Amino acid sequence: MEMSVSLLLMSLLSFALLFHVGTSLNYLRNRKHISGIPAFTEDTNYSNNNTVSDLTVCIPCRNEENNLRKTLTSLVNQSNKNISVLVLDDQSTDGTQQILEEFTKQYSNIKVIQGKEKPEGWLGKNWACHQLSEQITTQKTVFQDADVWLSPTALESITLLLDSYDAITVWPHQKVHSFTERLIVPSVYYSLFTLFPAAYLHRKPKWLPNLLYPRFKELFTAANGQFMAFNMETYSDIGGHNAVRNEVVEDMALARLVKRNNHSMGMFHGKNTVYCRMYHTSKEVWDGFGKNFMQGFPNMFTFISMGLLHLLVFILPVTVPFIIYANGSSTLSYTMYSLVLALLSVCLFTVQRLSLDWLFNWRASYSFLHIFSVIWFQALAIRLIWNKLSGRKVKWKGRPI
Repeated sequence: MEMSVSLLLMSLLSFALLFHVGTSLNYLRNRKHISGIPAFTEDTNYSNNNTVSDLTVCIPCRNEENNLRKTLTSLVNQSNKNISVLVLDDQSTDGTQQILEEFTKQYSNIKVIQGKEKPEGWLGKNWACHQLSEQITTQKTVFQDADVWLSPTALESITLLLDSYDAITVWPHQKVHSFTERLIVPSVYYSLFTLFPAAYLHRKPKWLPNLLYPRFKELFTAANGQFMAFNMETYSDIGGHNAVRNEVVEDMALARLVKRNNHSMGMFHGKNTVYCRMYHTSKEVWDGFGKNFMQGFPNMFTFISMGLLHLLVFILPVTVPFIIYANGSSTLSYTMYSLVLALLSVCLFTVQRLSLDWLFNWRASYSFLHIFSVIWFQALAIRLIWNKLSGRKVKWKGRPI
């Protein structure tokens, strides 16, 4: 390997190592700031004789026969009985309607709304949530996906938390069973815990000048639309789903509106409290992430830049031995230095993933395959860029996005 190539390689590997040191420190910090939902305490008392519901749970569903029964069963078994459940059937063509009829006959607090035809300029989920919001009569509400189910005390805790926050987002405890699920789904949480500065969700960074904070404060937001809760006064103030009618990543758009209007938002993970299984097959994983992966970035430049960054800090360290073998080495010291830098980077991001897998009871062995999840997302990004350039529309549940 020529000297100039060796120096370039070491410079890039040094940057990669510094990146992973930084994300490791941020991960440790986020373990404090993204905590689990506080446990239910026995001294909290709700009167089951109160005829006014404390909380409304809104569920948009379209062809959810495989998930809906578990979701509704978890809701009717809540310790807080003062809840009402609104389910919008968005023109389902499977057995969703039959399941809903079964539950509404048995439980009086479950109400089903038949979804209206989607108007021009609306996306399906946002339109469904907007229709649900028009039926809410309580001061507090939850919007959750139809594939989310809850522990018996989950809504009791959420109701209490909404006394302290204007809005809440929960990152559910993802249940993963297939090879592709175990490899790919935890990567979303890996990115959240290592890259997002959760401490600044609630306060201004000390290093950011006061003059600039109003312009950049919305960058310090993150949300998961699988489970979001609001005080209705806040929801109305930000414009609700009507304000994000055409946003593919509507959860982030809602979170930015909460921040923009100076409301407080709590962020928690749902370990042992709020559960979800997003996808079951490899195709579902590919299509599911494909519908909103690019939309999570402000523009194409940022999307491509992040892909190049991951190429540099994840894939380069793993390929260093092959690069050295293919090009030869100028000196033994340069070769050893490059290998050490690469090994340290690989060890750091593997340990990060191991810690996250331990937190959510995911299989630890998949931590050592994390590099393949990075490669998977690189392939997905290339496909999405091609779709964008060729004008191909992304579809989800039979509708173009």
